[in-house]
Amino acid sequence: MEPSALVQAFLAAAPPPLRGGLASLPDLGARLLALVADGQAAWPEVAVAPERLVGFVAARLDHEVDPADLLGGLRPTDLHLACALTDGDRTAMAAFDRHYMREVDIALARMRIGPPRSSDVKQLVRQRLFVGDGVPGKIADYAGRGDLRRWVRSVAVRTCRNDLRKGKHEVLADDDQLIAQQAMPGDDPELEYMKRTYAREFQAAFTEALAGLGAREQTLLRYHHVDGLNIDEIGAIYRVHRVTAFRWLEKAKEKLVDATLVVMRARLNVSARELESVLRLIRSQVHLSLVRHLGGPSDRVEDDVLELDESELEEA
Repeated sequence: MEPSALVQAFLAAAPPPLRGGLASLPDLGARLLALVADGQAAWPEVAVAPERLVGFVAARLDHEVDPADLLGGLRPTDLHLACALTDGDRTAMAAFDRHYMREVDIALARMRIGPPRSSDVKQLVRQRLFVGDGVPGKIADYAGRGDLRRWVRSVAVRTCRNDLRKGKHEVLADDDQLIAQQAMPGDDPELEYMKRTYAREFQAAFTEALAGLGAREQTLLRYHHVDGLNIDEIGAIYRVHRVTAFRWLEKAKEKLVDATLVVMRARLNVSARELESVLRLIRSQVHLSLVRHLGGPSDRVEDDVLELDESELEEA
């Protein structure tokens, strides 16, 4: 196995903007040899051509990382298996089932998902990862910058979450005039007037306030208001008690309401009495506006679903 052949295959598959910097690395051939050797040592029964492996790695390099740092944090053993799985290697599939499907079981157990649903979700995870018939699955996206076990677990969480929300909600039409035109049953005349008068200002303020929330706060609001998950299901996803899930959700909603009010107060010249009405307007429209803003498809899993921060574990 000649280092020059590995370098040639690696550079050919690398994104064009990175090739110059990678080619200038003095020890590139030695590092590629080590990457191949580590993978072969970990999975001697899983055959991957060295040129194929380095090409697989190169094609998934991060464009925004300095070329000198690109190979430092990669996980050769995980990349070796992922490459073989992407190619549909049967031996790799068997190895994955033996060593990694347990991560799906762990993820589902932490979400308190038992049979028969757990069996269905595991099948969905396999379909998502591998697809079949020559079509690469999600495993082809694995770039080796994190632990493959954790990555598989995140796919399981996302798949389960999507399965849970099926049939639980109906996304409303995104109509910029919806608030002004739709007075909900039971609205008093003053609230209806506020909706019609401040619809545009409310939408702008709500959008700004929502963008200012943290990723977890937005995710919690999406789970409840868009995906239709109750606090028990949210607690299961985050592995916390339902009371903690409820507290987190209410805190996120109040933060959103308060931030919206601050923006509207700064933009509107209204009296203290009218501000009370503005607050009522905001509270009355939180659910509808969240569906409109967060109701699009989401295919990401936040790391905090899998591993809570120490401060939040104490809070839980």
